[in-house]
Amino acid sequence: MPPVLAEALAGLGGVALFAAAGGGWILLLGLSLSRAGRVGYAYLLGVAWVAGGLYAGSHLFHLPLNRSSTLALVALPGVAGLVRWAWRRAPSQGGGRGGRRLPLSVLLAVIVGSIVSLGLFVEALANPLLDWDGRMTWASQARYLRAAGTVDAPVLRKERWFITHPRYPVLLPVAQVAVLETFNAQEDEEPFRPLYAAFFPAFLLVLGDGARRVAGRRVAGWVVLAAAVAPFLVHREGGATGAYSDLPLACFYGGGLLLLLTRKARWGEGIAAGLLLAAAALSKNEGAILAGFALVAAAWATLRRLPRNSSTPSAKRLTPAALAALFTLAALLLFLSWRAAIPNRHDEGYEKLGGLWPAVVTRIPRLLPLLLARFFDWDRWTLFWWAAPVVLLAGRRGLRGRIALPLALAWGAPLAVAWGAYSIHWDPYYLVQVTWDRMLIQGSLPFFLLLALALRQSVVGWRGTYGGQTAG
Repeated sequence: MPPVLAEALAGLGGVALFAAAGGGWILLLGLSLSRAGRVGYAYLLGVAWVAGGLYAGSHLFHLPLNRSSTLALVALPGVAGLVRWAWRRAPSQGGGRGGRRLPLSVLLAVIVGSIVSLGLFVEALANPLLDWDGRMTWASQARYLRAAGTVDAPVLRKERWFITHPRYPVLLPVAQVAVLETFNAQEDEEPFRPLYAAFFPAFLLVLGDGARRVAGRRVAGWVVLAAAVAPFLVHREGGATGAYSDLPLACFYGGGLLLLLTRKARWGEGIAAGLLLAAAALSKNEGAILAGFALVAAAWATLRRLPRNSSTPSAKRLTPAALAALFTLAALLLFLSWRAAIPNRHDEGYEKLGGLWPAVVTRIPRLLPLLLARFFDWDRWTLFWWAAPVVLLAGRRGLRGRIALPLALAWGAPLAVAWGAYSIHWDPYYLVQVTWDRMLIQGSLPFFLLLALALRQSVVGWRGTYGGQTAG
């Protein structure tokens, strides 16, 4: 077999492995999702479970980062899910087949989303990795971990080695190692690139499932179409063409939050959300903050949704969020334990840069024009930030539901984290230019759901399953 073809098959095989593991979790937990939602969440849950399991197993129990460990972690939920499915033989729940005739918006979203996703996979299979952070940080960390066979690689723990960002969480590099080891990739091969490209269609599928719940299929189609043609999700810093962790973090953070906001969330949604939020905490430094915020926002939305005269105890309604919090806390403790043995060098070390006050206020006049300029940059966003405020203003009646405010705050959470960093960094102008778009990516799933809420005014009498409110 030609080496190029073998590498391409290995890359696609890695995506299939993660999707198989996540599909097992969906069957095992009995999640109520649309068909598109099952595919999107299967991939995200698979990456979270396999890479997270290798991360924890390697650090806590010296589990080797090799093919056997990876296949075992894939098989566990896969086999268990199939056994549960065979035992119950229950029809699919929440698939929402609807009519056979798809709305025009859905057809356009499927066509455009498929074309863009196919282009991403072709680019990932045909070209080497070129983006700065992907080569400098994530792919380099993966090489160190694979060579050592453990997440506790000596090169990370010895201060004499020049390593950039040695204390960054390494969930995505571990996922890269899983693909490289499973398919016995050679040193110069990069079959892990489709791993990152696959987060784009997963993002669209999860968004489509969430938007369908709050606004129906027609509006969901338009929102997914808007996301599919937005350049920032595809080829800018943090997008799907590189090996950045921002789009994966956006999927884990937003997907976990949406599961917890489901109106009839059960223990299954809580466990699935816990896996995703744990993955968020292990993907980037700010992921732990965002995961914590998602838990608080979901708990708040749940309590607001509970009628005053309800006989259901609040503690029972909060069970999904509590389960997700346990997973997130376990991931945070794992990360702190892993990081404790790694000396910090060649990194920002924000905790040592001083307090936020008064720079959090005094830097507003200087940085605000630069931030606004980033919003309206044509190469990055085209007309997105010109049109989005108009849509929100025109559909402001749709933003009165119980989940609108939690979604708005969830969108703002990454931006608040970024502003905190800008307020204490020694060169905030440079930091804005390299991070602001990426923070917008991290909060993009909640923002697109806000657009769906604003657009749902065109769908009269439609009832959503997140907030329980009627459109129209």
